[in-house]
Amino acid sequence: MKKNVIYLNDWLAIHPYTTVCSSDTFFVELANKLYAACHLEELPETFRKNLSLYVAAYLEDIISGLGLWQGFTTAHSRLYGRCLPFYPTGKDYMKGEVNLEDIRFIIWNTWQKAPYSHGYVNPLDTSILKQAQAFLPLLEEAYEVAPENELLKDYFAGYADEKEADRKLSWLFGHTYLTEPSMLPYIERVAPDDRFIIPIGPLALFLHEWIELLAGKQATCWKSVPRLYQEEKEMPETVLQKNSEIYRLFTLWTGGRKIIYLNGYDSLKRFLVEILQWPDDENHTLPQMKSCRNFVLMVDEQKGLLLAKDVCEYIADTENPYYDQEEASQNAFRMLTEEMLCPPDLLHYCIEKNLLPDAELPEVGEKMLVKLNADFIARHSLLYYYRGD
Repeated sequence: MKKNVIYLNDWLAIHPYTTVCSSDTFFVELANKLYAACHLEELPETFRKNLSLYVAAYLEDIISGLGLWQGFTTAHSRLYGRCLPFYPTGKDYMKGEVNLEDIRFIIWNTWQKAPYSHGYVNPLDTSILKQAQAFLPLLEEAYEVAPENELLKDYFAGYADEKEADRKLSWLFGHTYLTEPSMLPYIERVAPDDRFIIPIGPLALFLHEWIELLAGKQATCWKSVPRLYQEEKEMPETVLQKNSEIYRLFTLWTGGRKIIYLNGYDSLKRFLVEILQWPDDENHTLPQMKSCRNFVLMVDEQKGLLLAKDVCEYIADTENPYYDQEEASQNAFRMLTEEMLCPPDLLHYCIEKNLLPDAELPEVGEKMLVKLNADFIARHSLLYYYRGD
């Protein structure tokens, strides 16, 4: 008999309580069986343990009525019209039961977000499928006999006091099997109030959006939790007026277009000074951009001017004379995954208008999968840099 490598304290670390409940021993045993069946040698041991815990917690979620997996697939369906990214669900897919496609996603999500040096993980990698197939019979067998964790049933339907609400939200933010992978690199540095303004994986949802999914009709009671529902900050009138004038001058020169492509710093400076009428001094003409090859400028009536540098080659816009298909094939995927490479508004526009048709998975050359899942890939990879202004 193989020695256990996963213990109760490992299991409790991804749960919102510290006292062992009656179902915990069963799921720790399951996690150890999963670990023994885990042969993803590319994944360091720590993350193979995490993966085994997460897959066991997925079953616990389904059995116990926590609703985390259901909330995720509901949100994904609302956004994209299908339950899951990457993995089509056929007639054999049963909501509320164990599914191969679900397991594949959990493996991919855990691997992709694992904070060690590695490239972008191909969701269709055969090792993910083989691992999911190895896990499936263990989960199907456990599904028939697994006990409910009564503490998790309708867990987010309410709370006794502010302290309990805070504990539940802290767990949801960065310690569940679905949200912990995206938060592992940052969780120790996140201040308590920042939890309410940082979106979390896999879908870059804010805590209040998760609560709406998990609590359903009972979500109303969560509105009294301080700062959970953030009020949208109003821009000062002077800033709005300034941005409105930038918008007017920009669209007057472009004939109504909200995006332009410029080659080199001299073109940028000339546009800022001659078209937008900014002062010709180093405080306004962005001299720190002198070494950049090219620029995309986008204008918004309220936000004013948005700028991305050195990405013109990747954007297949008929108005973009600097688009380069070969460069795009090699680098356009970075726009979906690299923080701060592209302002969120421009990224959303490019995805919506299908302006990144050459974006492909690195080393694999897969374009259609990226095209069908571009927005999800950006949400999953960028989080705040997808949702923020």
